[in-house]
Amino acid sequence: MSLPSLRNLHGPGRVLLLGLLLGMTILFWPTRELRSDNFVFYFPDKRQVIPVQMIGQTKYLPILTILNMVGKVGGLQEKRDSVKVWFGETPLEFKVKDRTVRVDKARVKLANPPLVSNGQWMVPVEFLTAVLPRLTNQVVEYPLGSNRVFIGDVKPTSFTVRLDQLPEGARLTLQFTDKVTIRTVATNGKWVMFLGERPVEPLEPTYSFKDPYVKELHFDDQDGLPKLILQPTSTGLNFYPALVEGGKVLLADVLKPTPSAAQQAQSAPPAAPGATPPTTQPGAPQTGAPGSIPSAPSPPSPPLPVVVLDPGHGGSDNGARARDGVLEKDLDAQVVARVRLALLATQKFRIVLTRTGDVTTSFEQRSQAANEANAVCFLTFHAGDLGPDSPQIALYTYAPPSPFSGPPNSSMPPAFIPWDNIQRLHIDSSRNLATSLQQQFMQIAGVKVDPPQGAPVRALRSINAPAVAIELGRLAPEVNSAPLTSSDFQQLIASAVTRVLINLRGGG
Repeated sequence: MSLPSLRNLHGPGRVLLLGLLLGMTILFWPTRELRSDNFVFYFPDKRQVIPVQMIGQTKYLPILTILNMVGKVGGLQEKRDSVKVWFGETPLEFKVKDRTVRVDKARVKLANPPLVSNGQWMVPVEFLTAVLPRLTNQVVEYPLGSNRVFIGDVKPTSFTVRLDQLPEGARLTLQFTDKVTIRTVATNGKWVMFLGERPVEPLEPTYSFKDPYVKELHFDDQDGLPKLILQPTSTGLNFYPALVEGGKVLLADVLKPTPSAAQQAQSAPPAAPGATPPTTQPGAPQTGAPGSIPSAPSPPSPPLPVVVLDPGHGGSDNGARARDGVLEKDLDAQVVARVRLALLATQKFRIVLTRTGDVTTSFEQRSQAANEANAVCFLTFHAGDLGPDSPQIALYTYAPPSPFSGPPNSSMPPAFIPWDNIQRLHIDSSRNLATSLQQQFMQIAGVKVDPPQGAPVRALRSINAPAVAIELGRLAPEVNSAPLTSSDFQQLIASAVTRVLINLRGGG
């Protein structure tokens, strides 16, 4: 049975058939045309936003647009099922449903084949890392699963997130790896925080909270403008953002509105029957009144002990690298940021960092920062391949590479010890610190902790304070960094360090 011709139908019959055809078209339309989003290309001096299509489960980008962004298309020869494009002098050849792309004389196999959509030749997103570096001779960093790519010498800012409870609300603390600027707007019951012009790569696109005040923090840069979108749990809350630490820390408080004086009076409990307001004796001085006797000034508070935190590597020294692209220098900075905030929250310590931002810092500069601050403790953080287990923690104290011929370290005055060997005075206390850290780290479920070891660690040698190197593993080219970049794992590390230092300092 065949459908009747439209020209033979009139009135309601023709309308009914058109509706049937439209419904069948929608029902059987290819599932590859699902939706279109934006994809951001970050360059050292610019950024550009282009559309990205989800076809099936794969992201596709228009090939000619990509090539014209990174260079110039010199020619195009298109056939029915293939196309040849000249990028400068280099020919590229694509065939429909063929995963192999020909680049000059080389053949590069992609995970998904190129295709034609709406008259445009499209390539899967893995083309960015498989082919583009061959054409541009530039580094191409694509965070897997994201809608952004960094081409050339682009160092995006990252950040860690922590949520703390306040008496009438909650505080989000965001530690950035570089300085940012903040501009906030309120829209649709949410607060949007624009992070300035620097490229940003979040560790996680969305942070969800089980909190009575804060529901979610989401990162978005679909329009090329990096921003954070904060969604409160309910309406009627106040939002107070503030940048501190030179623009590297954002404190965002979500608070209940402060009641007015009239509301406070209405909510005050009634006086007990027969109670009389307090009175003062005639002539008795009143606090703050003219003629009152000033109270004696409070003695100055003793200075807080200084803890020096040292994020390993930095700048041109990347350290180890994981399969998913996470660098040791960035992981060290993330962990130190969490430890710093945890120690500051106790209000018992002053914190000094040997490195802020992605800068190259020498061992001498790190030692000088610690010794000039008169530190009571020095902790340096690193990450690497410690074996098959992940996460894993190793602790190191300084051990001289050769026996020391001078007097015992307990009685040798600092004036007679070469500055490069000053850590010899603190070997015993450093071992005690390492043992305490090991005991706390062993309480973290699922983490293997090695016994503390002595080694000629250069980062510890010139530190005039108890000093320990904390190494996190496994960060290696054959594995992803997820166990180490987990916010839960890093927060447990920070809490363990905080407990150790509070105990060793006798509570402050």
